[in-house]
Amino acid sequence: MGVIQFLAERTDLLLAASSSSLVDFLTYDGRVTRANASLDGNLFRCERAGSESGQLRVLWPRFDGTRRVVHSTSLREQAVPYELELELARGQLSRLRNQYSVWHASGLQTSTVLEELIRESHRAFRSAALRAEVPETSAAAAVLSLELSARASDLLCEHYVAQRIEFRRQRASRIPVFLGAHLATVPGEQSEFLRTFNAVQVDTSWARLEPDDGRYEWDQVDELVAWAQEHRLFLMGGPLIDLTQDCAPEWMRKWGRDPANLQSFAADYVETVIGRYVGRIRHWEVVLGANRGGAFALSEEQRFSLLSGIISAARGVDEHIQISIRVVQPWGEYLSQTRNCLSPIQFFDTIRRCGVRVGEINLELKITEGEMRSLQREALCLSQLIDQWSFFQLPINIMVSVPEISGIDNLNAQTQRNSWLRSVILMCLSKERVTGIYFSDWKTDGTTQARGLVNDQGTPESELRLVQQLADEYLS
Repeated sequence: MGVIQFLAERTDLLLAASSSSLVDFLTYDGRVTRANASLDGNLFRCERAGSESGQLRVLWPRFDGTRRVVHSTSLREQAVPYELELELARGQLSRLRNQYSVWHASGLQTSTVLEELIRESHRAFRSAALRAEVPETSAAAAVLSLELSARASDLLCEHYVAQRIEFRRQRASRIPVFLGAHLATVPGEQSEFLRTFNAVQVDTSWARLEPDDGRYEWDQVDELVAWAQEHRLFLMGGPLIDLTQDCAPEWMRKWGRDPANLQSFAADYVETVIGRYVGRIRHWEVVLGANRGGAFALSEEQRFSLLSGIISAARGVDEHIQISIRVVQPWGEYLSQTRNCLSPIQFFDTIRRCGVRVGEINLELKITEGEMRSLQREALCLSQLIDQWSFFQLPINIMVSVPEISGIDNLNAQTQRNSWLRSVILMCLSKERVTGIYFSDWKTDGTTQARGLVNDQGTPESELRLVQQLADEYLS
């Protein structure tokens, strides 16, 4: 067992933003190591299974009241505790400087405001490092450096996005990205949907489509597909199988504990659905959340086998369809919550090395409450995430949920939601590998906590107006 210890001067900030279950370490090769964290007085102790060096990842509050994940630099174990605020400030400033250098060398034009923010962050960090013998003063300067680095990072991304989008628009007036939402039925607010989106993801929930063994209820899906084709919307089907939760119909539950039977029934379901829409739906999200799991108590090895069998069944129906799988928690939060060993990118790489042909990658951004959430991060983290997945040289779809911002008043939360959505959409539009952006929830459903683009009364939310504005500006 390895232990890394920190002295936290601002324990109030640490406790307000995070919990011991959200602390982990990122190794040099992208693996995430869970940490059993505890706070005793001002001693922040992180126990890990291994002893290799890694970056501490923890939620930390910003001055606007939101909480974002911050990183230290790579730290090795040592007898003397690290200064928590100082190491977090060092890590954030280092990430900012590294990305600034890469983009600036590639021709990015900066601004005097950005340059000044970076200088101010440096000054605050130097003050923190040089006054380490006075913990209160050092911690205050480090916290200031963290905030300044975050502001500079946001502005750096704004410059990058603006210039990259302008470059893309010089080659084509319309950026070739599908913008869509997940639907189970034809929306009651058709005019709002058609004004906003040029694509739709057709819900194919197993439990809804096959309520009894061998008896399928196609009416709603058939109607939705016909409506989408009538209005010339791009179609993606799925997800067919959800491995993060028990998506199987009630009659299937008695077979769910047997992986062989599960694969047989799942493959039959996939063949039936894809076969019905051959020639009409050419893109299918076959499996959701295989990297994390959770349904049917399947191990990683069993999920590999199930995934391979399902994709083989899909290709057996139509060899020319585009198959995608959805990666949940793409920054790997689940590795500190489950017994999984492989990071998201390692899981996908293993699938490809096993000979499973996947045509697209779907990355889920779900900033909500609950086990399936991704923690809120800066736009720079999203940029680096997309760049990492771009190495596979496959189209990338970003599956977005309207974020839930807690801990601040409603008006400020609304502003933060719109700000986050705007930064995500613009960052995606700046990346050539991103070919689609899909919202997981069109309408707020009273049976779930998911927030939709229109409320349960059918009234558009401010987030929908923002999406429409961006669609009019960049996709029309």
